[in-house]
Amino acid sequence: MEGIFRQAVEVAKSSTSKKKVGCLLLSKNKVIQEATNIETKSHPTQAKFARMVGLKEKIYLHAEISALVKCKQEGADTIVVARVNSLGDLRMAKPCPICQLAIREAGISRVFYSTNNGFVGEVYD
Repeated sequence: MEGIFRQAVEVAKSSTSKKKVGCLLLSKNKVIQEATNIETKSHPTQAKFARMVGLKEKIYLHAEISALVKCKQEGADTIVVARVNSLGDLRMAKPCPICQLAIREAGISRVFYSTNNGFVGEVYD
């Protein structure tokens, strides 16, 4: 997974947003989609999940939801999220409640995200 984590960091670095977040969707340990957060765009899917968790003002497109929307393949089983600061150092990227709901509804069970000290993983039921 180390190579996947490095790739997620590179995707995060490519984000044009202030909060540089990148996301990879995987199926059987192969990347099938990547995305960054976009502070200047929204999407009906983002707005729907934001309303569902009571955060209707959070309409800018999060990297996790952007990847899910762009993914044309079925069978994503893992999501990797990375956030970096302006120096390229890792920062906390645990999916917010909006993205957690979207990830669960997509049937993705393995979630890895960056912290200030590396990557950690969780399993969603």
